[in-house]
Amino acid sequence: MVCAPLRVCVLELQPGEKIVGEPQIGDSVRWIVSPANAGKDDLAVAMIVIKPKAAGLDTNLFVTTDRRAYYLRLISKAEDYIARVAFGYPDDSEAKWKAYLVREQQDRLRAEHDASEIAPIETLENLYLDYTIEGRDVNIRPIHVVDDGKKTYIQMPPETAHRELPMLAIVGPDGQAQLVNYRVKGDMYIVDRIFDRGALILGTGKSAHRSEISRGSFHGKRSKNDPFAKISESAPSATIPSSNPSGDASAKKPVEQEHQP
Repeated sequence: MVCAPLRVCVLELQPGEKIVGEPQIGDSVRWIVSPANAGKDDLAVAMIVIKPKAAGLDTNLFVTTDRRAYYLRLISKAEDYIARVAFGYPDDSEAKWKAYLVREQQDRLRAEHDASEIAPIETLENLYLDYTIEGRDVNIRPIHVVDDGKKTYIQMPPETAHRELPMLAIVGPDGQAQLVNYRVKGDMYIVDRIFDRGALILGTGKSAHRSEISRGSFHGKRSKNDPFAKISESAPSATIPSSNPSGDASAKKPVEQEHQP
């Protein structure tokens, strides 16, 4: 470290680093060494102010801190000097990058978790619970069906998340069955509308399995013809197949799926 008479040279340590004990200098008669600080708390920076009394001096300085030890050679020249000396800390930079990547991963996992959560129902006053559920296949038979006056929530058995999902069809005002847009989050079907009659259908033709849902407000006559028959004949699967053609073992089923007719 090069210093000059009548000039101040500053040795700057790492932010948060604390000097332990008094710095030791080889020539304490012709060199002046004094402490200084900048900042507060964890961001405080410890500094050492160094001033030679004459040019042509050569000595060394030993500084101990709560993190490491510094060994410096001090030289004084008539005019040349270095006003400030600081250090780079590769290990600290690597630790910061690791911490940053960990935070990024945590934020991503938190976002995925939040995306999988069902949005809370706005008010309990409009919560409608009077639904009738019919169906023998427990794997596609809903546990609960409710609506809040705007959306219908169909809760399926927990095992459904690991099986092929049934598609959802409803009976329209004309008495004909039709497919409807909905989202699947975990074991919950979310439909952005209210319907009086609907059915969850898995499979096609005579081998199709079905669970029917009827809202308590439904007072229409049930047709002798099965309104869901045509839908069952060509019903598409509601899920993405569990097989992975690309062979990527890390591929996962989406947290949320959207289905459109």
